[in-house]
Amino acid sequence: MSAINGIANVNIWTGDGHVVRDTGVSVFGGRVSAIGPLSPDVPGVLDGQGGWVMPGMIDSHVHLWGARTPHPVHWVVDPRLPNALRSVADIGKILRSGFTTVREAGGPLGPSLRQVIDAGEIEGPRVVPAYLGLSRTGGHGDCHTLPVSWVREQPFMALVVDGPNNLRKAVRTVSREGGRWVKVWASGGVLSERDSPEHMHFGPDELAAIVEEAHAIDLPVGAHCESLAATYAAVEAGVDAIEHGFQLDNDVCEAMRERDVTLVSTLSVLQRYARWSGPEITADQRDDAKRLLAKAEESLATAVRHGVRVAMGSDCFAEPMTPFGRSADELGYMRDVGVDADTILRSATSVAARLVGMESKIGTVAEGAYADLLLLPADPRADLDVVINSSRITAVIKEGRRIA
Repeated sequence: MSAINGIANVNIWTGDGHVVRDTGVSVFGGRVSAIGPLSPDVPGVLDGQGGWVMPGMIDSHVHLWGARTPHPVHWVVDPRLPNALRSVADIGKILRSGFTTVREAGGPLGPSLRQVIDAGEIEGPRVVPAYLGLSRTGGHGDCHTLPVSWVREQPFMALVVDGPNNLRKAVRTVSREGGRWVKVWASGGVLSERDSPEHMHFGPDELAAIVEEAHAIDLPVGAHCESLAATYAAVEAGVDAIEHGFQLDNDVCEAMRERDVTLVSTLSVLQRYARWSGPEITADQRDDAKRLLAKAEESLATAVRHGVRVAMGSDCFAEPMTPFGRSADELGYMRDVGVDADTILRSATSVAARLVGMESKIGTVAEGAYADLLLLPADPRADLDVVINSSRITAVIKEGRRIA
């Protein structure tokens, strides 16, 4: 990575809906030091040649564990070291595709990746880790075909726990190990071995205990919810975000808006399931994904219509089914549903920054914010493909350093 001192001759979409035309961005100490006219003749200043600058993007739901198969059995029994090394390759792809921050949604490696990236020892996006999420016994974060003792001794994405007291201890464990938010699987999932998206996971007392314990130590809570009932229960318990939210209605969207609960949209993972032809997914699972996708698209449109804050997430978790470096595909699927370009771009910038509690530092082009910047050849609001297709990004800059 090479340091820059600024970008001249550009227009700026700031991340919060504002545009500044015919200007420049000055950079000092890894942060934006000024917005205003700038000469391209100054050493270290890039000539934007009339292009556009926007904030580096944020993927609000990704798993960084180096998996190369969607089968949880492998995640439990395979050696951890090769997967850890693969995760370094994965985060490099994410960064080069324009995502300078990721919210890691459950796995053992997130805090360690955050540590070495922040120290500058490897190149990657800023990581906001959940560490291991919370799953009930037999839940979506369990591996149903292996002895439960194996899964508890070598958890792959979740701590398998039951009951309010044990869940309180699990929240404390997440905090101790470096988690910056708490992930809970409040419903089953479409690819689960023995549970369904319609299944409720955890009762009201358990969800309440998780939220109370997490909020007491300033950790936000995001709940995996693929069913309407689970979403209602999670919102009632006081979670800060609904992950997926594939089945929403007007009432729950209104409740989410009133309580300022963010929806993390992950249409892209259902798209990949529905189109995947490999043996990893059965015909029945593909059909389930297609049925759920139609509901998920309608749910996203309903949420936007009700003014729910939406952050984008890719739910990338295993190559080749969910390829890293393709997080921005989610933006295209949001567009296909009819979401407007400004809302789509905010979902990957200012809304996501607010979700991770860093709205003054990332997701915006503003004085004092980190110089996480994308240099683009066109206005991303008019040509969203300029960020969906990463080959069209002229430069990716993280904290004032241009990524090779």
